[in-house]
Amino acid sequence: MIRRFCFVPLGLVLSVPIQAQHHPLTNTAHVSVSPVTSTAMQHALMDSINLKTTITAVKGKVTAGLNDTARQQFYTHIQQTYGDKQLQRVQQGYMLFKDTGRVNKYLDEKLRGFYAFKNDVNIPAFMKRGAFGNQFHGASVVIVTNNAEGALSPVQARASIEDQLVVGNIPFNIQFTDIAGQYPEGLAGFNKGLKNISFDKAAYLERMNKYVNKSFDVNKYFLQDINVSAALKSYISKEIDEAQKELQTLSGNSALKQLISPDELIYLDSSQIKQLFADNRLLQPDVVPVAGKTLDSTAQEMSQRYLDRIYSLKAMLGKELAAKQTMTSQQLVNDKISTNINSVAGQQRNIQSLLPLNFFQRILLQAKQLQAGNIGGEGKGLVKDLFMSGAQGSFLVNNKFLMLGAGTRNDAADIKNVGLNSSIDPGNFATQFLQIGVGDLEEAHTHVGALNANAKQSTTASFDMPRLPKNIFVGAVSEQISLGQYGTIAGELSKSNTTYQNSAVGNDNLLASKAAALSMLNDLWETVSIGLHYDGAVKSLDMSQRAYVSYAGMGYSNPGAPGTTRGTMKYGLNVARKFNKRKLSLGFRADMQDTHTGAMDNSKWKNSQFAVDFSIRAKKRLTFSSHIGQSMMKGVIDSVTQTGYLNRNISVSSQWNGHLFSLPNNSNLVFGLQQINILPVKSLLVNMNLNHSFIINTHVLSLSVLYNKDVKDQALYGNLFTAESAWSYQVWKIINCSSGITYLNNKSVVEQVGIKQTAGAAVSQRFNINLYVDCRKNIVNSHENYLFGNFSTQLALQYHLN
Repeated sequence: MIRRFCFVPLGLVLSVPIQAQHHPLTNTAHVSVSPVTSTAMQHALMDSINLKTTITAVKGKVTAGLNDTARQQFYTHIQQTYGDKQLQRVQQGYMLFKDTGRVNKYLDEKLRGFYAFKNDVNIPAFMKRGAFGNQFHGASVVIVTNNAEGALSPVQARASIEDQLVVGNIPFNIQFTDIAGQYPEGLAGFNKGLKNISFDKAAYLERMNKYVNKSFDVNKYFLQDINVSAALKSYISKEIDEAQKELQTLSGNSALKQLISPDELIYLDSSQIKQLFADNRLLQPDVVPVAGKTLDSTAQEMSQRYLDRIYSLKAMLGKELAAKQTMTSQQLVNDKISTNINSVAGQQRNIQSLLPLNFFQRILLQAKQLQAGNIGGEGKGLVKDLFMSGAQGSFLVNNKFLMLGAGTRNDAADIKNVGLNSSIDPGNFATQFLQIGVGDLEEAHTHVGALNANAKQSTTASFDMPRLPKNIFVGAVSEQISLGQYGTIAGELSKSNTTYQNSAVGNDNLLASKAAALSMLNDLWETVSIGLHYDGAVKSLDMSQRAYVSYAGMGYSNPGAPGTTRGTMKYGLNVARKFNKRKLSLGFRADMQDTHTGAMDNSKWKNSQFAVDFSIRAKKRLTFSSHIGQSMMKGVIDSVTQTGYLNRNISVSSQWNGHLFSLPNNSNLVFGLQQINILPVKSLLVNMNLNHSFIINTHVLSLSVLYNKDVKDQALYGNLFTAESAWSYQVWKIINCSSGITYLNNKSVVEQVGIKQTAGAAVSQRFNINLYVDCRKNIVNSHENYLFGNFSTQLALQYHLN
């Protein structure tokens, strides 16, 4: 039974039935509320609005709907806040949508918004005053010089600007970084500027939420000031009174006592109520004497109607004991409403329901990310680790996901090999992609996507070779399943197809894209990528685990995932567990990869990596840890295996902080052995690294020592010793300085001694200057030294407006 509370606006009947699924308590606080409870809350809401808008309503009888004064004020609120179009929708009622549920939800939100509205606020004017603005966050300039022979740029300058622009109450972050320097001939393309404009979702929600809190009492919007149990009990009492009056009129006995009380109806079960009525002869189906007479068949029918009405009301109250729970859950309701109000999802719903938003503001309320310029695309499977110049956006609406983007991928030039592989493996693509599905990327989801890319000629690297234009079309499906407390399983399936532009398909990009899409099923196994990943944890054991397996065919190519390696089979395992209240931890990791290098034979590279990590907290301020690892790459050609690279290492480290000589100090010590075999060089390295610092009053004395010894004297830079010591202090209370001495000895290559100086000053609250100078004297130098220069400096200027 759903009660309708009606009033007559301008000749039209507006019904506002609030069903359980549309009630604010069920919609946002996730509290079990029966339909009759929602209707009872509707009664209380209407009564509260009537009492709020007119004093005369207190003395008279409160009607089942809005009185004339309240109705007119409700219409005025809708018109002034949301406009004439929204007013017409409210007046038309059920003509608004074909789906009645959407009408109920819409009217429910607007009515509760009117109840919570603060009358002294003009929302449209208030939002218009703050619709535009600019907040300059600051700028910085960094200049670096380095006279080492191997320095890519002897002089380099980096300038960056950060700003926030607000347009129509929508904030955008603007970032610009320019890199300029002296580069060798042919590498002038490294002088680049990076630009990015991104929609700031957090700032947008914060701004809009301020408008909501300024204009509405959010607690009242969720009816937190209305006692749920009292409203329910009042409504049940009215229903029983109406049924009672009908029976009194029928029997002709106006003094007939109440047959059942609200408390009895709520707390007694159906069998107990039937027994209660069984003891009352007035409600028996037999002939019942009333005032010396008998009830005729019409009277018996009315008696049965009374019973049906009471039983129907009890049936709605008794569903999952919702009514009993409601009578005792007021505090639970209030707590969950408060939690919902403070959540991001709750704030987003309130903004959408209460504020007069335009089309773009509503769209961006559902946006997860929106950016343009030099951007990194997000995604799983289809788009991953992609850096491009273009635009990309992702949206999540009612758990429906949409991501789309377009731009140009221009990889950094590989100077050494660019002349050899640029014609067959270009790093320049014009790319467009689309991904849709159910669920967010980081949650359980099912997504499908497509990517189209056209290879482009490079315009930056003078060593680039001409390349044959081609088109790549990629289709992908990704699925992630939640295992609850045991983690998630994610699967990815991707298929690519490549078509070259030639006389067969023409030289038009559109024709090449169409040809690539239509031949997607060609060479299925060679052009497919499949992956399965598991991430989970067992909290009772304090253990986390990860396992994965993936395959990519020799012909697979996805410009949207530059890190994907074709012709590979990968699989691995990572397990970590903590013991003894997390004082002990143990971890194991294994990663395997086979990369095929020949299409006609079984030639391949076999890569393997293993690692074991252990740590123990001996005392509160003392921790020991160790690491054992091995990585190896073997080449297989014509069934002949040869080790091309081997790296084995073992290390032991300690971390301690406490007091030494009554001075606070911190110490980190690492000792390790490392075996490196790179044909034909075989090295065995012993290395030690110590970092120690003392705090003396307001000063810090630091010491750093690095020692590396190649036992077999095979590596050119293997025998290295460096030592540095620095003292930090303050000058004139505004300049923070650090002065130090340094010594470097790379056996048979270079030996240096020098000084380092840093100085940083806050010229004002917003302007900072930082200077770094490293000046050294060569004691021994050689032609092999191209890494260690004798002069390096850095100047940084930063200006912050906030």
